[in-house]
Amino acid sequence: MTALVLTLLMSVVINPSRIESGPEASRYFLRHQLDWIEDESRLKVWEKSFRIGATWADGFANVRKRLSFASRDYLFATRDQPSALEYMATCKQFCEVYNLTRYIVSSGVDDVKVPVFLDGKDTGFTEEIKIGRITFDNKSRILAFSSNPNAMLVYGGDVGLDEFPRHQRAEELYQVAQARVTWGFDLAMWGSHFGNDTLFYRIALDARAGKGGWSHHFTTIEDAVRMGLVEKINETRGTTFTRDGFIADCKKRARDEATYQEAYMCNPKGGTAAIVPWSNIELCRVEVEAERVHLEAGQIKDLFGEFRPETKIARDARIHEFLTGAFPRLLASTARHSLGYDVAASGQGDLAAVYVDRIEAAVSTAAGLMTFRTDDWDFHDVVTRWFMDRVVAVRGAGDKTGLGAKICWELEKHYPGRFVGISFTSSKSDLGFALMNRLATAEKRWPKDKEWDDVATDYYALRKTFVGKKWVFTAGTNQLNQASHCDIGWAGALSDEGGKNAGYTGATEDIQTWGRDRSDRSEEREFAMEG
Repeated sequence: MTALVLTLLMSVVINPSRIESGPEASRYFLRHQLDWIEDESRLKVWEKSFRIGATWADGFANVRKRLSFASRDYLFATRDQPSALEYMATCKQFCEVYNLTRYIVSSGVDDVKVPVFLDGKDTGFTEEIKIGRITFDNKSRILAFSSNPNAMLVYGGDVGLDEFPRHQRAEELYQVAQARVTWGFDLAMWGSHFGNDTLFYRIALDARAGKGGWSHHFTTIEDAVRMGLVEKINETRGTTFTRDGFIADCKKRARDEATYQEAYMCNPKGGTAAIVPWSNIELCRVEVEAERVHLEAGQIKDLFGEFRPETKIARDARIHEFLTGAFPRLLASTARHSLGYDVAASGQGDLAAVYVDRIEAAVSTAAGLMTFRTDDWDFHDVVTRWFMDRVVAVRGAGDKTGLGAKICWELEKHYPGRFVGISFTSSKSDLGFALMNRLATAEKRWPKDKEWDDVATDYYALRKTFVGKKWVFTAGTNQLNQASHCDIGWAGALSDEGGKNAGYTGATEDIQTWGRDRSDRSEEREFAMEG
């Protein structure tokens, strides 16, 4: 919203009764937002489209309620830490703009240790998480939590579950949340659907039928447009959307009708489940260091120039030099490795991914990851060959379906016995099943640090359903990396498949392939050029 609109809202907060006057309040909020703000029901559920201002409306209602009631906390839970902190910033913004900061005693982010549970049992371990906090002078607080539901265990108060269908541990979160409101507090949840097998969808069905005591709200993107969303966007952002043009833009970005129906029209897709529970994904995240690089098409052009046959040798050398600087730890590793190459050739669409694991007994741990978006096939070729040439004891596999047919055929010929092309058409079910088992047993691992969080959500976004006599695996939405349609996860699966190839024969293989032991770095520059 503009500063002018925010300033006008001051009067609404300072004098809460004015929010109930339709003509006055409609200057600041749309009807679907007002319906949520004005609803004082103890149990509320809101089926909603993406990006219609639901969380903003809840922040407004929440600040107003904390100031109206002493010693009444609000526990806000969402899917990740950035979303939790963004909500706190919104609440604080209300207080600042409305000149109500004098009522804030303290605010900030606290580090808290919470117990780690597995299958409902306390493991004895703890995990450190961050909790956003605003404390008012009437002893009411707003507390914002992210992914770990157990962070809420010691608190009581009103609860809001933001984008609840997309929370990785929704069932566990709900069990904790519903107990927090036992002493007469409120419980609200809202979100856009994520399949029809979620707890949110089941609760929404009850609410639609008038069961369970839930107050039901339902707002599609087309509902919000009819209530003035496009005009509000144009007013605050300076855009010039028409209503029809805005809806057309939503449909274009959704890419298909099923996605549009789920994301914008509150009609969830058919039932699928995550490849493994989130608790298994957590066990695959370990304290280990690994290197990672991502390049967009423009960056590739700026760093290395456009491909031209007459400048290929010099361009290849620049790419080799860049990769050598980006993956020093991977190059220094003397372990056995496997590589997965998920092929995509677009400057704007899906990711291409080269995923390298370090193999130790039955466990494969990510050692390097390169993702890029470009239709520069020469870059694809140079990058994949560099990894195959330079990484010690590496075996690889790539997706030879469709666009990947030619490049995987060439890699197979160039690295016989060391690289194999895999047809997703015939082998995707087997790949997914093998990956599912390795994730379930934590034999597939990757770094726990924040830079790799989207890898965890990429694996978790893989959906499974049992059709006929086999599992069918599809790509869901990666909430932390919208560019990846499980491209990273499938590259990880291909890496496991590549690792099944014949074992490494050590220094003998190095000498046969490169003419010297890999540990010999005396001719590093020449060696890089040979790649």
